[in-house]
Amino acid sequence: MKQVLRITTLLASFSLTFAGVTSAQAQDSGMYISFKGAKAFSLRSTFDPTGGVPTDSYDLDFKNEWAASSSIGQRLNEYLRIEAELGYLVNTVDKMSSDTVTISGSGGGNVHSSYIIASVLADLPLTDQITAFVGGGIGAAKPGMDKQILSGVNQTREMEIEDQYVFAWKLTGGLSYEMYENTHLFADYTYFQTADFDVKQKSTVSGIPFQNTLETNLSTHMIGLGLRYDF
Repeated sequence: MKQVLRITTLLASFSLTFAGVTSAQAQDSGMYISFKGAKAFSLRSTFDPTGGVPTDSYDLDFKNEWAASSSIGQRLNEYLRIEAELGYLVNTVDKMSSDTVTISGSGGGNVHSSYIIASVLADLPLTDQITAFVGGGIGAAKPGMDKQILSGVNQTREMEIEDQYVFAWKLTGGLSYEMYENTHLFADYTYFQTADFDVKQKSTVSGIPFQNTLETNLSTHMIGLGLRYDF
């Protein structure tokens, strides 16, 4: 909950700082801000070993996945715009399984990621009020995970993600509807993925401690709904 509050505060500060630009500076500048919430459908994350015990491998399935983001953008012309998006994705661990390790219990918790993406978007006006858009972008993500404590016969295993930043990218497309002057309601689909990142594992098997390094990534489909205001 503290992480959710922190990222919500960060998103609000990010947008309010931009919104603090004076109306004289922003008038007809082509700039805009947007806020979006999304239902996420994250794909199974596979934790593969890269060091230590080569037989350890795990799969994580998720539930209750969602994302929130805020963006600032600049329109280049009638058809092209660029934007920077700051977002947060969270997935609740539904089940952890393994084909190589017997697991009788799991600590649950969340796998999450904050991210910042710079995107190029193309607009195609369909009517006076409805516009289709498509685009993509690249950036960085900071993944995190509540510590996973696994138990089995004569063994315990702990896994957590250390502080690290990794490459991230997205593809997106959707429709926007101008409800009022300069105010747009939009719906979009986004595919988001991070590069591989390391997960540290500490285990005790039959009283013998050892450490291992696993590798995984986050990939998800998002269906979003948001508001955009053009200055």
